[in-house]
Amino acid sequence: MSTLGVVILSLPGMQHLGACLESVRWAEAVLLLHLSAEAPPALPGSHSALMVRKLASLGGVEGFCKELGTDWILHLWGEEVVGAELRDEISALCRRDLAASPQGYRIAIRSQLLGCWVQGSLLGPSPAPRLSRRAEEIAPGWWNSGRTQRAGYPAVARGWIGDYSAAALDNGLRRIEDISGLWKERLEAAGAQPGLSSYLLTPLQAWSKTLLSNGIWAGGIAGMTLATLAAYAPLLTAAKLWEARHVKPNAKGKV
Repeated sequence: MSTLGVVILSLPGMQHLGACLESVRWAEAVLLLHLSAEAPPALPGSHSALMVRKLASLGGVEGFCKELGTDWILHLWGEEVVGAELRDEISALCRRDLAASPQGYRIAIRSQLLGCWVQGSLLGPSPAPRLSRRAEEIAPGWWNSGRTQRAGYPAVARGWIGDYSAAALDNGLRRIEDISGLWKERLEAAGAQPGLSSYLLTPLQAWSKTLLSNGIWAGGIAGMTLATLAAYAPLLTAAKLWEARHVKPNAKGKV
């Protein structure tokens, strides 16, 4: 039987981290990576399989993931919760022959927004590549063709991840601000040179795919809002990267 490790990325102010940890208590190993200069949050209860590390940026995620030493790695943000049906489905996958398994799976994600559940998350459409056989980080590289390849992973048959990042809209907007800053730092560190098409088309793709996954009208105002927020994340990242590269520091703030 294959083993499962879970990597959870947390940011200051996340309100559902306890529920996230509780939902993966059944995993063989859980690694909490706290992306902040501040100390990791105080965690309620005991969790024998839990390891906690503090990170200054996304750059160190992959190295820490290798500490898990498990056959499979499930990637989560601290505002996400694994439902019982998905838990059972992943457990069934771990009982299969690892050699005959694909390199990864896509998992359905639903966000609680405006009092209802809609398909997708602040990071883009659903299903998304979250379960992999390699120690790789949650892809911050929205410009990277490698992410498109991972989108070709098969989807798990049942279950979904519940995302509470946008349960309160002001929290959702703060989360986008935080994540876009992390992505921008990661892009700069990697020396990425995305073209103008990436700056413009990636937000449009995120918006259209998220909107279509909920049905243009079936998702209602919640589906439209989530699609707009999903497009805002890469757009804000691109704007921050563009400013860092093309706006001189002494020119900022001048009228």
